[in-house]
Amino acid sequence: MDIAPTGRIVHLGCAMTASPRWTDRLFEHTDARALAVLRILLGGLLFYEMSYYHSIRLVDMGLVGPKLLFPYEGFTWVRPLGKAAMDAILATMAFSTLAIAAGLLYRMATMLFFAGFTYVLLLDRCIYNNHFYLFALLAFLFTLIPAHRAWSLDRLLFKARMTSTTVPRWCWWALRLQVVIVYFYGGIAKLNPDWLAHMQPMRTALEAAARGGALEGLLTSMPVVAFFTYGGLLFDLAVGPLLWWKRSRRYILPFVLLFNLTNHLLFDDIGVFPFFMIAATILFFDPEEVAAFMDRRGRRSGGAPSAPGSSAARGTVLALFAGYFAFQLLFPLRWLLLPGDVDWTSIGQRFSWRMKVSTRDPLRIAYFVHDEQGNKRPVALERFINNMQANVSAYDPRVTVRFARWMKEEMARRGFPNVRITSEIIIRHNGRPPRYLFPPDQDLAAIQPDLRHPERWVPPLEPGLEHRVPASELERIRREAAIPVRRQVRRR
Repeated sequence: MDIAPTGRIVHLGCAMTASPRWTDRLFEHTDARALAVLRILLGGLLFYEMSYYHSIRLVDMGLVGPKLLFPYEGFTWVRPLGKAAMDAILATMAFSTLAIAAGLLYRMATMLFFAGFTYVLLLDRCIYNNHFYLFALLAFLFTLIPAHRAWSLDRLLFKARMTSTTVPRWCWWALRLQVVIVYFYGGIAKLNPDWLAHMQPMRTALEAAARGGALEGLLTSMPVVAFFTYGGLLFDLAVGPLLWWKRSRRYILPFVLLFNLTNHLLFDDIGVFPFFMIAATILFFDPEEVAAFMDRRGRRSGGAPSAPGSSAARGTVLALFAGYFAFQLLFPLRWLLLPGDVDWTSIGQRFSWRMKVSTRDPLRIAYFVHDEQGNKRPVALERFINNMQANVSAYDPRVTVRFARWMKEEMARRGFPNVRITSEIIIRHNGRPPRYLFPPDQDLAAIQPDLRHPERWVPPLEPGLEHRVPASELERIRREAAIPVRRQVRRR
């Protein structure tokens, strides 16, 4: 003990216990039931996601059906297996999600799902969606987190070995921080001229959602568009800290529910992402609070003492924790090192939580082969790539050029080595007038993409004369769109 200047006796050991270092706080053990709730919810949502892949025949139509896939730079060695093997992989992933929810062979289930889901995600950049990336990250984190220590079949089957009903607090904080990063970087992405000055693409999204409805006039009015635009920006930037701070948590929860349900209604391609973000709000309550609620008690229990793990084990966890979140904080900002608008060039856009800040309405997607005699023949895209890949070629110039170069190689294999590949890809980008993505007379197969200098080959954001679509062509597109055709209804 020691003597304070006032003459009071201070016990150093008690003082240190009352104010533990944040690293010690990470290794305190907490009630595992709250984490089990999130495990069950996540497993159920992932099973629904896998069921959706089965309903759209992802293997047949997206992985083994196309003659060409578009892997990421550095991952061209990742190739699909045969149909039977890919079916088996997706079936294993589906069973793994159920096992995760049930806590059955939990470690094996999480590792199988993480490996399978990451493999499928890397096969083709056209498959990418922000919530797919989030699910891959969550699967990785859950391989490290003992979320099966409560409410799991493993506890029933392996009672002798599973005696602990607590988990280290770092498990809770890791998942919480991951969710905050998704929200915050989603807000950072909105700090761009289109969003701030033109309220795009939110204006376009509201117009599409309200078209023909009784509330069309209200939902497309300036005050409502401004509310959704700037309200969404402020929400993304502030929701993480407001959920983390206990005093504001109860007041922000209704807005979390409203925000995510609105996203579900406005956008048809984000799947179960809003429902996971709603479920993830449980992470912002302390585990002791959740345990007290479950026990119907009015008081909170304090954190359990730190686990007696070795300093080497703690050091490993801290190093992994620091390395993982350093990557999560820095990698999404790599677009700052590149010239041009990241949402236009798409280079640096994926894996950066740039959600719903750019939209391109493709009015036409067509490619043409020009032979040495000057003949121009359209490419039957359905023979080579699927609709999803064709649509992504209107978003990502790397996909556009890669398909053109592959098409030239394919024509050479057929005995036509000296052909040119052009396109007529007509898009509307963030409410701008229609334009050609690439000039319709440009040989796409001759382009050499340079990822460090997209300004050298990606068409400019503001179109020149060569990108302008003749009025007669737009009228023809309008007439064709007016002809009723049978369309396959997409579920989401």
